[in-house]
Amino acid sequence: MNQEKIGKFIAKIRKEKNMTQQELADKLNVTDRAIGNWENGRRMPDIVFFKPLCQILDISLNELLSGERIKEAELKIKTDEVLNNTIEYSNKRFKKFKNKIILVILITSFLIFIFNFLIDYNRIKKNLNPLFMVQISENKNNYTYIGLGYKMKKVVSTSPNEPLNMSQNIKFGFWILSWDIKVFNTKPYNLWVINNENRILTAIGSYCITDTLDKYKSSECGLAIPIEDIEYKNILPAKSNDTIVIDRNDITITRVTLYDINGNKNNSLIEHSKDNFIIPNVKGQFLVLIDTISDRGTAWYSFKINID
Repeated sequence: MNQEKIGKFIAKIRKEKNMTQQELADKLNVTDRAIGNWENGRRMPDIVFFKPLCQILDISLNELLSGERIKEAELKIKTDEVLNNTIEYSNKRFKKFKNKIILVILITSFLIFIFNFLIDYNRIKKNLNPLFMVQISENKNNYTYIGLGYKMKKVVSTSPNEPLNMSQNIKFGFWILSWDIKVFNTKPYNLWVINNENRILTAIGSYCITDTLDKYKSSECGLAIPIEDIEYKNILPAKSNDTIVIDRNDITITRVTLYDINGNKNNSLIEHSKDNFIIPNVKGQFLVLIDTISDRGTAWYSFKINID
């Protein structure tokens, strides 16, 4: 269909009937601007206006869609022509509509990606777990998470559910490009102690930790509590002269002390190095206190041990 030809035809018939654009608009309950767009060929009338427009202008639908008066002898030819033009016009409109839908879907998908990405990235920077990511793989202490077009890898000492501020390393970004994220953490790292195949998580006692992120620096000290007041959920089995190892290479042992379960100090001398110590020649259940130091500050850790 030729929009410009149809528009000029509408204008011609309207003028023949001594009707203004506003008068025609009032009869169709549209604005005079809509009539102007039709007559200038910028827009086609919606299909709902075809019948009332034909009635007002006293023309047939074939004449409206042909954009000219049709003689009776030409009616069949023009009818076929109008039908073909209408089908072609409908196909073009459907294709244009489909392209708009595809464009809307693409833009919406992109906005959802940006929205999810920014929320997860900002949460991770604040030591919070992401909202729109799921764990897809685990390799020892390395965990991989994916979101909509982005991923995160973190190295932990406890479990995939360990808070991000306890992670040893975090990488965040896209499948091709990713970057390290330093979380702002003023809490001591979790510390596991290992004896052969046995390992348990220690309890954290008093500490003073300083962490720096960009130009910001923050320090925090935890209050000291008696080791006998700590709730020990697990007991590490061991024998005299066993070597107990800690699982972090960024923490150095400075002293190891044994206490009985009432908190009384045992005077046994305990040999230690940077990341391990040797069980003295004693038997029974004891509370172990490990004093440590790192480039972030000091902390002591404690766990319960059963020495055969």
